[in-house]
Amino acid sequence: MKNYCTNQPNGYLESIQKGLIAARTYDLRVSHGIGTREEQIARLKKELETADAIVVGAGAGLSTAAGLTYTGERFERYFFDFARKYQIKDIYSGGFYPFPNLETLWAWWARHIYYKPSMLA
Repeated sequence: MKNYCTNQPNGYLESIQKGLIAARTYDLRVSHGIGTREEQIARLKKELETADAIVVGAGAGLSTAAGLTYTGERFERYFFDFARKYQIKDIYSGGFYPFPNLETLWAWWARHIYYKPSMLA
C-alpha cells in the first residue's frame, strides 16, 4: 500500500498510525460470528454494558431514511438566498459548494445545523 501521509506534518502521520494500531487491536477481539445467535447477543449485551464508550458510524443515507428531504419546500423556505445567489439546487449539494470565503461557508453550515430535522417537519 502506498503511504499517502509521508508529506503531511508529523501529527497526521502519528494520528494515522495510532488509528491503524487501534483498528488492528479491535479486529483481534472481534468474534466474527462465533457461537449461537443467543451467545452472540449475550456477548454483545455484555460488551455494551461494560464499554467505556460506544462509537456509532452512520452513512449518508441515515437522514434520508429518517425522512429528511433535501429539496422542495424545506430547501426553498430556509435556503432560498443561497439558492438564488449561488445556484445551489438542494441542501445536500450545498454542503460541498466552494463558497467564496469562510464566513459564507459557516453561514451555510450554521443554518444547516440550526434547521435540524425536527424543525423541518
